[in-house]
Amino acid sequence: MFDSLKQAYLPEMELPVRTVDAEKCSKCGRCYETCPTWGYRWEKGAVPQPVGYGGFEQACLNCGNCIAVCPTNAITMTGAFSIQKGRYKGLLEKRMAPPDPLGLGGSKSYKEIEGELTEVERGIYTRRSNRLFKEKPVPKELVHRILEAGRFAPSAGNCQPYRFVVITNQNTIKEFERRAMVLLRLMKNFYLSKNGKRSIVKNIFFSVASYMMINKMDPRPFTAMEKADQMDNTLYFNAPVVILILKDKRGVSNPDLDAGICAQNMVLTAHAMGLGTCYVSLPMDPLSRPLMAGFRKRLGIAKPFEAVTSIAIGYPKGKIDGIVKRDTPKVDWIR
Repeated sequence: MFDSLKQAYLPEMELPVRTVDAEKCSKCGRCYETCPTWGYRWEKGAVPQPVGYGGFEQACLNCGNCIAVCPTNAITMTGAFSIQKGRYKGLLEKRMAPPDPLGLGGSKSYKEIEGELTEVERGIYTRRSNRLFKEKPVPKELVHRILEAGRFAPSAGNCQPYRFVVITNQNTIKEFERRAMVLLRLMKNFYLSKNGKRSIVKNIFFSVASYMMINKMDPRPFTAMEKADQMDNTLYFNAPVVILILKDKRGVSNPDLDAGICAQNMVLTAHAMGLGTCYVSLPMDPLSRPLMAGFRKRLGIAKPFEAVTSIAIGYPKGKIDGIVKRDTPKVDWIR
């Protein structure tokens, strides 16, 4: 146990290498805007530069969204994100590959097999998390269709342990972001290292914290907090609609799982209607704290309900969706 905790804070990371072809680059900055981690530096009229900070050699989670949104195919990425050892040691195979639903081992490209796939499969493989939204409201009728898709998700015991809060008031969204960032900023500033080295105090603190809250002390979310901080508290990317998915804590078996299935129904439905979506869970923890009790009350969130995640929804600005590579989990066949 103690060996794993030694690598709980700023563990050794293997990071992807991103390359921007300056001759192809249109200098539009879309990669800079869509990156969830503030992983690019960019000034208008310049070629974006991949960067790291705070103990991260590169701020990259290998999502591939910068590649998907680039209008000139100027970005390439090699390698995989992997934590080498310790508390957050990666268990994926570090084998980055495009979709291979027919099990052809890469002998055919996705474009060559796309016609053989169902509409649902094509939606799954092409959908990307969207952080570039138009200033265009989403009709209430479409929001209703998205909510209905969530309502018809499967749940344990058919107890449907969820509830929704739909926010379209931009002032309320901005206030939510600002209030949530008070706590997120404190944690992020304490976690990141200015000189890139692990301090003894932080190592002890985050080792103990990871023992008690392993899911919340992984290093990756802290880079997303940095992006929000650098972008004036922007957690929802100026999306016109934010939907909070709440769970009934009394739900049968695993209400968190049921809420997740419900949310994915909603995301895929929105995608099928030409809308862009992005899961945003960073503000859920601050929302549950005493600091935001008054704000929760204003949103109508009270026991036994608790926020699990939220979805930013709106019309995408330019091309967002596209095929990217994903790392590969191990699969054991029991025959």
